[in-house]
Amino acid sequence: MKKLVAYSFVAATAALLSLASSAKAGILTLDPGSPTYTPPANFSDNTLVANTIIVGGLIDITGTTTVMPAEGNTATIAVSGNYSAAAGEIFSVAYKFAADNNTGAPITYTLNGAVSGVPIPPLAGTIEPGLHVYEGTAQQPTPASFPIAGNFLGELTLTFSSASPPPGNAPSVAAPGTLDLLVQQIDFKLDVLPASIQPPAQPLNISTRANVGTGDNALIGGIIITGNDTKQVVLRGIGPSLGGSIAGVLEDPVLELFDIDGNLLATNDNWMDNSADDQTILTDNNLAPTEDAESALVANLDPGAYTAIVRGTGDTTGVALVEAYDLDNGATDSKLANISTRGFVQTGDNVMIGGFILGGGGGGIAQVIVRGIGPSLADNGVSDVLADPFIEVFDQDGNSLASNDNWMDDPNMQTVQDQDLAPSDPNESALYDVLPAGAYTVILSGVGDTSGVGLVEAYDIDGAMALSQ
Repeated sequence: MKKLVAYSFVAATAALLSLASSAKAGILTLDPGSPTYTPPANFSDNTLVANTIIVGGLIDITGTTTVMPAEGNTATIAVSGNYSAAAGEIFSVAYKFAADNNTGAPITYTLNGAVSGVPIPPLAGTIEPGLHVYEGTAQQPTPASFPIAGNFLGELTLTFSSASPPPGNAPSVAAPGTLDLLVQQIDFKLDVLPASIQPPAQPLNISTRANVGTGDNALIGGIIITGNDTKQVVLRGIGPSLGGSIAGVLEDPVLELFDIDGNLLATNDNWMDNSADDQTILTDNNLAPTEDAESALVANLDPGAYTAIVRGTGDTTGVALVEAYDLDNGATDSKLANISTRGFVQTGDNVMIGGFILGGGGGGIAQVIVRGIGPSLADNGVSDVLADPFIEVFDQDGNSLASNDNWMDDPNMQTVQDQDLAPSDPNESALYDVLPAGAYTVILSGVGDTSGVGLVEAYDIDGAMALSQ
């Protein structure tokens, strides 16, 4: 079993609240060197950055770091500086971070802030072993009654303890291991509106590339729209334009869209056969295929489950790509939540390659469960299944973030079970990760260069919604 856990932080501008009027807002300025880390030896791979946003009076800390237990069993991230506040403004904090605790023991954390020595209610919690997300908000109980100025301080303190405290009155020692932090935000704000937690990113584009066969070995994508509003999506079946770098492409894809009852809603062979209005939508959104023989559909879908199937005209075969794009960009009360793609997994360039983009929504970190399914497909009458799936997740720079062979070997298997996403076969794969906004690739292959029909999925579990790939 191969398991890699790493985080690559993608710096994204926090969604900040500011005053609607031109009136002067509170101002926070950082001391030189903020944020500081105490003791410095406890921090490595540090990319934490503190940004000062003058409008709205906000200090925003984002980034990643690895914290290691130290003598005294504490580590602190702190910011300090000066402030000036107008009447009616309040000092507040909001935080959200993912923590991968591999010390084997709980770690307590506290987040404190103070203006001119007047504190806000402290925030505290326990970082449990494994990978989890933590968040919270607090503010001073009353706003400033008149213009004031002075110093401010904010700090996140981590307190380590031993897995098995020593007997008697002997001091505890830090548990061995590390704590990896992916900080979406640690915000200290001075404004009439308190700091708030940035909502998670949403899937904007999901695609899967695989070899398209005939019959049950067509490329089959299952799409789920969640929420209350109708969502406009673009579906595409791409083949010929892949030929620059991929051999054996599907020369003439045909795309079909079905509802949950199996009713055919729309079909397209060549994208230019669409109506003039739909062609304009494709062109204006830079989604018009580059080859006339490729397929595309514009659909306004109510919340529900749908199936998109890519086949070859005349039962031809080859490598193709099935894609779904959210044209609403998170602007409606609905979400492109699922496209679980089934196809024939081969070797080399013909493994199954899924891609998804997280963005839109609030742009914050997203909790994702990725799965590779094979053996259990036989229970649904599928033959020649992929006997031992292996999945690996990469960021947009090609860095491997996580991988899994057998799902019960994943260190965060409990989260997979808690979300009712545990595969039914022990040879199938699943992993849990927390990802910032960005583009990601999931590769499904067979252990030992084996082949067969497989299913690749990635579930966005924020808000109990599912994104499948």
